[in-house]
Amino acid sequence: MSQRATSQAFELLNTSAAVFDDEEGEPSSFLAPRPAPDVPPTRLFLALLLALNLYFDSSVALWQNVYKDARIRQDGPDCTAVHDWILSNKDSFGAKLWAAPGCPEGLLQSDQPDPQALFARRLAEEESVEKEDQQCSWKAVVHVPTGRLKCKPQSFTKGCALFFQAMGGLIMYYCYNYWVGGFALIKECINPMRVLKFSAVGGMFGCGAVFSFLAQDALSPGSYALYAQSGVVIVPIIWRFTFQKPIPVLTWIHIGIIALGIFAYRVSEIDLDHMFDGIGLMWVMLKVLMAGLGSVVAELLLKQDTALPFTVQVACILPSKALACLLTIWLVPGPNFEWPSELPDRPGGFFHDWTIWTYVIVLHSLGDTILSAAVAKYFDSVVKAICGVVGIIFPTWAVSYIVGWEDLNPASAAGQLKMLGGIVVIVGSFAYVLGRSQAEKLSKAVLEVEKLEGQRSRVVEMT
Repeated sequence: MSQRATSQAFELLNTSAAVFDDEEGEPSSFLAPRPAPDVPPTRLFLALLLALNLYFDSSVALWQNVYKDARIRQDGPDCTAVHDWILSNKDSFGAKLWAAPGCPEGLLQSDQPDPQALFARRLAEEESVEKEDQQCSWKAVVHVPTGRLKCKPQSFTKGCALFFQAMGGLIMYYCYNYWVGGFALIKECINPMRVLKFSAVGGMFGCGAVFSFLAQDALSPGSYALYAQSGVVIVPIIWRFTFQKPIPVLTWIHIGIIALGIFAYRVSEIDLDHMFDGIGLMWVMLKVLMAGLGSVVAELLLKQDTALPFTVQVACILPSKALACLLTIWLVPGPNFEWPSELPDRPGGFFHDWTIWTYVIVLHSLGDTILSAAVAKYFDSVVKAICGVVGIIFPTWAVSYIVGWEDLNPASAAGQLKMLGGIVVIVGSFAYVLGRSQAEKLSKAVLEVEKLEGQRSRVVEMT
């Protein structure tokens, strides 16, 4: 398998899964160094590149929460109808309404009743009532058995935003290809058969991007970053059964440690506020699954044709990615699992609920893609993977905890279990990445020794 095809498959994916080398027969290879650029970059440039990559790699989930907070704070005269409905029904559901954290200040009392009684009632019956208004930036969701009022921000349609992101990226890659190769490369980019060939990859990447945005919308930044590490567990398994390549026992141990940490983290969230927030986990799993399947298909395609520049291959993938993002508007079930779905009946149509923060989110997502490719040019994938793990700690967890987006109380048993689970996942991820690096070096050393032994044997036979 071509080393170039392998590295490109993973930069297209922007995931730190395992890759396998056909010639060596060992799991390896997202660890191979990239060719050095013609002009060696300065240390300052490389440090700045890593810092920017660390920021953009973690920033999208953080900006999604900034957007959600801003939508709640936008509460005003447009939300009068929702306020009136809440006040007129605060004693009408059998349990007195109380506001969960995140609702506009002064809406209702925020004192939670007896947690054990609420927990028992929530397990006994799961029924919610919603109230929204076309002009209001958030909607009220009342859990009838417990009287819990949750204020959910009205959000933009993820497929619409990612469609524009993909189209923006496509234009940028067209411009770059024209700059370096003129119309000859542009013709390669718009070759109908080649675009069709990469359409499956683009479709998976598009769906994975939408699922990622939906997961970020449903989970806190820290929880999303940690649950997304499940890709380290799932993707190697997909590669193992697809390419029939063995995975070292030590790697399986690292994968098991990460899975154990994720399980502990999830157990810590089984309480009144988080027990039924499984929708976010569902989107994370779908995102990871799409990334894994996309990596397999990308690997199969890229190793067949390594003559084309990477930028041309990306330009062939982005049209189908943009189309897939657009189609998710109707193909992905709506908030209440209605299907086929459609654009919400809200002002703005295609651009409903867009604010300045929507543009910030889209630009940061596009920047993450571009910087991932830049890091791939100057560093090997170990550096990229380590940056991803470090990003869980800072800025994701640090910023999210300081701002108050993470439901974490270190003094409680649940908080301690959550911290322990997070630490286990991070340590396991570091061990996984560095262990694979050492396994790669050892594999290469063994091959070199075998090659030298073969040469020595032939010399002995000749003499």
